[in-house]
This record gives sequence, structure tokens and C-alpha cells, in this order.
Amino acid sequence: MSSPRIHIPADRWSRRLVLVDFERRHLVSVLRLQPGDRVEVFDGQGHACMGNLLHEGRSWLLSLGPREFRPDNLPKVHLGVAWLKGKKLDFVVRMVTEVGVASVWPFSCARTVPKTDARRMQERINRFATIASEGARQSCRSFVPTIHPLQTLEEILSRNPPPFCAVLHESADGRTLSDLLFDAGPERLLLVGPEGGFAPEEIEMARQKGFHVARLGLPVLRAETAAVVAAALACLGANG
Repeated sequence: MSSPRIHIPADRWSRRLVLVDFERRHLVSVLRLQPGDRVEVFDGQGHACMGNLLHEGRSWLLSLGPREFRPDNLPKVHLGVAWLKGKKLDFVVRMVTEVGVASVWPFSCARTVPKTDARRMQERINRFATIASEGARQSCRSFVPTIHPLQTLEEILSRNPPPFCAVLHESADGRTLSDLLFDAGPERLLLVGPEGGFAPEEIEMARQKGFHVARLGLPVLRAETAAVVAAALACLGANG
């Protein structure tokens, strides 16, 4: 049976790491671990180590052993996903973390739902980061995907993209995403639109910025399902 895992950022690591309240609750109250039990700690940046749980006075600690680097051995996949209604993005972030993406870029575009105020938007981004941390813990990844602030599609298209970049558009003629990924390099950027897809002028803008326009070649999928499928294909594609 594998050891329990916990994500603790690298800047807090020390040989005797004092647990904060929610970490103590998870290990002691939820998992019911006892002093001396072994815990795997990962920093979300590829490093992990084993630690022993300690109880001293009112404090719970982890005595950390040597750290080691544990690469994902996957292509570096960046997923841009349109802002979706309700909790659909919660689902997307969890699933794409499990399949291995390196970062998630929420964006707004012509057919996205209206945005909430800045405070609630930041709360959602913070929630996505928590979901990504939990997803990495459960899927035994040592990396936690970076969750970027909400941007516009134009802002993402104007960035310096990796050599392979594509937008998903089911009416696209020509090659499927699987075909295009066959000879893609080790870093990939995919953009998946909202319910209703991208507007024609957005597809043309992406073409002008050097993006491939690809289809999945599957039956019509919900936007959140398409994002997960596209991410999984990109993470499974040959690491050029």
C-alpha cells in the first residue's frame, strides 16, 4: 500500500517541517495518521521525499528525508480553455491535471458567459489552484499545473507560443489533432473554445498567428469533455 501524499510548496521545506492547520487536519483528523507514520511530500515542481510524522507539544511536524526529482516524462502541454458556466471548469482542471498538463490558461472570448466581479474571479482562480493540487496528489504527480489568471483570447494569441500550437474547431477541414500531434515537438499549446465554439473571426485570427486549426474527429462533445480529450491526446502524443 502506497504512503499518503501531501503537497507542500518548496519554500516551506526544511528538515523539520511544521504543518499548518489544514495540513494537520488532513493527515491527522481525516487520514488518522499516528506519530511515526510515513508520508510522501511533493512540492509541485517535480521534487518529492518521504517524511515521518511527529507530534511535539501542540505542533505536528514532518521530519523530511532526502528529496529527489521525479519528472512526469510527458510532453509539456499548456491548455487554454474558455470560461465555462457553473462548475464545469472545476471538472476540467481536475481531469487535465490527472492526465498530465503543465498549465491551464482560462480565457474569455466572443461566446463565453459574462464574467463575475474581480473578487469572485480571483476566488475561482484560487479554487482551481486547490483543485490542481488535489488532482496532482491523487494521481501521484510531483508537478502541480500552473493556473494562470483569466485573460482574453487575443492576449493568449498575442503571446509567444511554443512551436506547436493549435485551436480546436470541429468544422475544421483537414487533419485531426491526433494527426498533427504525431510530429509535434515536446511543448504544445492547445486552445479549446466555449459552448458554441470559436467565432469565425477568432479562428482566422488564430490562423494568422500561426496556430493549426484541428478537429478531434469524434462525435460532438461538450466543451468541458473536448478540453479533457484534447489534453489527454496531447499528453499521450509522441514526445518529439
